[in-house]
Amino acid sequence: MKTHRRRHGFTLIELMIVVAIIGILAAIAIPNFVRFQARARQSEVTTNLKSLFTGLRTQQRKPAGSIRSSGFSPERGNRYSYHLDDSCSPTYEDRAGVNTVENNTDTCIGVDQFKFTSFPSFFNVEALSGPTWNMKATNDGMASSAGIFGSQDDWEFLAYAAGDVDNNPVNDKADTWSISSADGQLMSTCPATGYPENVAAGEPFNVYNDVNCD
Repeated sequence: MKTHRRRHGFTLIELMIVVAIIGILAAIAIPNFVRFQARARQSEVTTNLKSLFTGLRTQQRKPAGSIRSSGFSPERGNRYSYHLDDSCSPTYEDRAGVNTVENNTDTCIGVDQFKFTSFPSFFNVEALSGPTWNMKATNDGMASSAGIFGSQDDWEFLAYAAGDVDNNPVNDKADTWSISSADGQLMSTCPATGYPENVAAGEPFNVYNDVNCD
């Protein structure tokens, strides 16, 4: 006479343990993935700021106060706005439609709202706090505001980029980066280190980190 082995399924306790383990792993993995994705988005701003720096530094004489005077025009789909003026006045390059709208007096390049419809036209910059520039830049009047400073033959510049990398463009501050033509000692606003960092000319500097601070 043949005997049949009785097959046992999982008990309720075993299933609850498995679900709990999956929940713990998800709680650890998902935030790390979101941070990794946000950091990957920051590659846009470092690449574009270096292009802006190169465009300005190749000019011998002081360019006009327009961001396009540097020959800088990032590819469409930019989630950051780019600033050679804190207030982006009197005009900025509007990227809300299929075609960009450029003006001769543009001092900023707006966010590509055609792609990121929930983003503002440009983000408010979190400016550097009390930067210490080398003597040449200080003599030319450069401080913490974006712009081009000095005379036609002896000039410096400070530019910013501000954007959103955690897909929360309304309720938190902008991920902000700076780049300048001068060596300086700069402090990040957040995360606050409490001490200045030595930053070389042409090196993008993260003033406010949207990944870690919001």
